[in-house]
Amino acid sequence: MKILVLNAGSSSLKFAVFNRELDLLIRGQVAGIGSTPRLEVEGQRSREVPHVTTPSEGLLEAAEWLSDNGYEPALFNGIGHRIVHGGTRYVTPIAVNDDIQHELEDLRALAPLHLPFGLGVLREMRRVAPEVPNIACFDTAFHATQPELATRLPLPREYFNKGYRRYGFHGLNYEHVVRDMPRLTGKPLPRRLLAAHLGSGASMCAIFDGKSVATTMGFSTADGLVMGTRTGSIDPGVLVALMRDEHLSLDQLEDLLYRKSGLLGLSGISPDMRVLLASDRTEAIEAVDYYCYSAARHAASLVPALGGADAIIFTGGVGENAGPVRARILSHLKWLGVQQENVHVVPANEELTIARHVRELV
Repeated sequence: MKILVLNAGSSSLKFAVFNRELDLLIRGQVAGIGSTPRLEVEGQRSREVPHVTTPSEGLLEAAEWLSDNGYEPALFNGIGHRIVHGGTRYVTPIAVNDDIQHELEDLRALAPLHLPFGLGVLREMRRVAPEVPNIACFDTAFHATQPELATRLPLPREYFNKGYRRYGFHGLNYEHVVRDMPRLTGKPLPRRLLAAHLGSGASMCAIFDGKSVATTMGFSTADGLVMGTRTGSIDPGVLVALMRDEHLSLDQLEDLLYRKSGLLGLSGISPDMRVLLASDRTEAIEAVDYYCYSAARHAASLVPALGGADAIIFTGGVGENAGPVRARILSHLKWLGVQQENVHVVPANEELTIARHVRELV
């Protein structure tokens, strides 16, 4: 049995191959799409692929490499896809047919900066390997267990029925954290778990008895924590003022909120935490301080949903590798009383979660 996992973003297409036992056989990506595209495979030298301009074209490049190396896409037993948004209907992984693909396309408005990439790759892979089950796995699904109170927005009630509500994201990795933490610690999963997924996108999740009860991301992936280029939570009055006083169009405002703010906007230097931690410039230091202070405030906002915290987990690129960031966030949370032995780092692995779902379905 061979399982292919695809994870499409705006500038990359990650791929991984697993066997029946969920051992990783191959991991790679087509990175730098839109700038300097290159094919990277673990253990091999990368090579430029200048003709690749979209994630779907990146898929064709990856499929060709897989075929050349003994992994013909049409011979996989199942292909799993990370789909950022499943709305309120799709809360479990599902094998995609034409009708479901069409329904997922209708959800684009809920995540216009993310869904098109995943859905485009899903559509293209269904064309390339039409006989292989293509399984959509949703980042929002893990949060479907939240009580309705945690999903509401303070808008007139009719908007909730139209889909204006808190969804939450990074669910595939939170699911991995819940499953993998007992293996890493040799102990049962703590009842009241505060999990921080810190990467270029970032969120936190309150997990009670292994289930999501609250999270910092809401309707969109721009909510909550400060991120690499995204604002996180921001006073809505600022948005009104920017459009009124600075004459920003809707597209310009969206670009500002998603691509020009966050660590990049605060520092004026880089969205990359590694660059900022290595810099002695005042702007870099202030940006990191703001990031850590803001993260701690958001963590504190989740505690009422748990009634306390038994353990804290860090995951994601920043969460796993930036020790100074973890230390600063924890310094703001000493009052929680979580002992150091209950602070853990769990490497992110969305691909493994997706592969497990594919194995279960096929």
